[in-house]
Amino acid sequence: MVKIKEMPYEQKYKGVLDGEETLKDSALPIVKENLGSEKVAELKSIWQKQSENIPEGASYEEKYEIAFRNWLRNWQSAYNFVNSQLGKRGTEKLENALLKENERKSAGASLSMFKFIRAIAPQTAFRTFGKQIGYKLQALTPLYVSELTGHRMVIEVDHCKFLDVEGCNDPCRVGCMKISPVWFEEQFKVKMSPEPKEGKSCTITFSPL
Repeated sequence: MVKIKEMPYEQKYKGVLDGEETLKDSALPIVKENLGSEKVAELKSIWQKQSENIPEGASYEEKYEIAFRNWLRNWQSAYNFVNSQLGKRGTEKLENALLKENERKSAGASLSMFKFIRAIAPQTAFRTFGKQIGYKLQALTPLYVSELTGHRMVIEVDHCKFLDVEGCNDPCRVGCMKISPVWFEEQFKVKMSPEPKEGKSCTITFSPL
């Protein structure tokens, strides 16, 4: 097992809030453009009704757990809403918007530096990338890195948190299995290969292209 820095709950909480912001910035413009302001208000009302309040004085662990459930439920309801109103055409627009918003937020100095290091020392760049991704993905679910070389990284998820929130299958099926691999390939020239296993476990393999 490869030692990866453990992410504190404060950082996990921030990561989930960033995911919620990305969802809103992606879904709401599509709903407004294709269905109008009334449907935007309807979707927001769905989100509000199904979201749990975060108590004042809650620990960062408690904040994270509640925010995580809210985010997944809102992700699923947005996907269901767009699908029911616009069908496959709408869900494809939503998937593309989520991809573009993630790309916009990830662009910057760190990506430029990664591309520079990869150009002169690709194996070093990939190992650095692996440690960073192994850290950041902790905001989504408990995991461990079982292998990390200059050519390959393997992440093991024994119990995925995504699958613990009842009725929220599309954040895994679409978000992890479909959108994320495209994002990693386009942004980092890295192949992401998720492999669901029995129960709620999964193996995710990364390799440079």
